[in-house]
Amino acid sequence: MCVMDFDQPEEPERSLSASEVAALSEDGVIRAPKVLPDKWVDRIATGIEHTEKTPSKLGEVLSLKDRGFTADLFMWLQNDHFKNIVFGSPLARLAQQALNSSSVTHWYDQLFSKEPGSDVPTPWHHDLTFWPINGEQIISIWIPVDNVTAESSGLEFIRASHQWSNRFKAITPDYNSHMINPDLEDMPDIDSNRDRYNILSWDLEPGDVLIFHPLIVHGSRGNSSPTTRRRAIASRWVGEDVIYDPKPHTMPLPPQHGLEPGDKLGGPIFPTVITR
Repeated sequence: MCVMDFDQPEEPERSLSASEVAALSEDGVIRAPKVLPDKWVDRIATGIEHTEKTPSKLGEVLSLKDRGFTADLFMWLQNDHFKNIVFGSPLARLAQQALNSSSVTHWYDQLFSKEPGSDVPTPWHHDLTFWPINGEQIISIWIPVDNVTAESSGLEFIRASHQWSNRFKAITPDYNSHMINPDLEDMPDIDSNRDRYNILSWDLEPGDVLIFHPLIVHGSRGNSSPTTRRRAIASRWVGEDVIYDPKPHTMPLPPQHGLEPGDKLGGPIFPTVITR
């Protein structure tokens, strides 16, 4: 498998509109339809297939194969399909538009795959309390390679919850105790009180993406579709102000990252893909 040589990431099918960028700031999440060309959706699907066949050691721990759920992290470090996606796809361009940052650094990529009938939910959470970083310019791009509906485990978001002052415990699908910080709040029981919240969700097609803030509260139910897989990756990106901020109960990083507390995120594990 060879890595393609990209001087610059490709442009998306279209740029984000001013109204989309404004909605992202206000609501904490947007659906951006028809921004990824088919060839990049296909490459992501191929990368997912490769990762499912040859998971990392962390992926083996995170996945619940007997329940139809596959997860993995930092795929680009061991999978050339995802390395090409990091450096050559339009994702860095979309992140730059969403962040309005002169430089864009790849934080990490993450796989979420739910087979038809998988009963594994993604518990309500926000992302930043999982992460040993700090800063304002952080964005996630969620990219499906299958049609996604509420039935097949489409994501749901609490509109504008990124503006709340609350910081909630990080809850993983397997309820890993290492990630649960006792100093943070418990997530409220959203599912029993759904009428109290402004919940956003969308049906998606390949080529569409969701772009969202690291503090927006989101989650999804199991995949109750009897026939449709729900394969997606989250591509995480940061701008210029994000630093390494190690703290307890956050996800482990590859040990060769070479960062000291307070360092600007960067280096071989966190490459800066766009510098302007």
